[in-house]
Amino acid sequence: MAPPETAQRPAGEVARAMRLRRGLTLDQLASDAGLSKGHLSRFERGEKTVSLAALMRVAQALDTSVATLLGEQTDRSVLHTVRTEQRHFRSDGDGGYAYAPLSRANGGDGPTALLLRLTADAVVREAAFHPGDEIFFVLSGAIEIELADHSLILREGDYAQFPGLVRHRIRSVGADAQVLIVVTGHEPAG
Repeated sequence: MAPPETAQRPAGEVARAMRLRRGLTLDQLASDAGLSKGHLSRFERGEKTVSLAALMRVAQALDTSVATLLGEQTDRSVLHTVRTEQRHFRSDGDGGYAYAPLSRANGGDGPTALLLRLTADAVVREAAFHPGDEIFFVLSGAIEIELADHSLILREGDYAQFPGLVRHRIRSVGADAQVLIVVTGHEPAG
């Protein structure tokens, strides 16, 4: 048996992950692939196999290849890369900070990642408040995060994570700072 880090994921698990990433329900994929919901569910859980023809229909419904479902190749649509030269910082105007989006433009339900640059003693004036978690990793300099009733200073290499529902505001401390920020979760569809 292969060690866990090199073991291949069963095709059903891959299909389930891709279905969820694309925002499809089990009913939708079953209908698109011409399978019963129960059979597809058991396939995704690794309890049943599907014929090669059914696997091809599942791959087509997910807009991918059988090789991707079998773990033999990477579906290029799942990979998102932003090279240094592709990064475009947007300025806030007068607050002394700029940010560069890193995550996919379409957002989806995945995390939102951005790189934040703050000039010395810059303040992000608007307090943030949102569902999901907020993750900060300080790449250079130091920042202060004001959280509701207290504050926390993070220096280069420090990491912090907290619920986005806690009102928070950021400022640099003494020098220019650069921070990787990741926001998980998303607004529920209404």
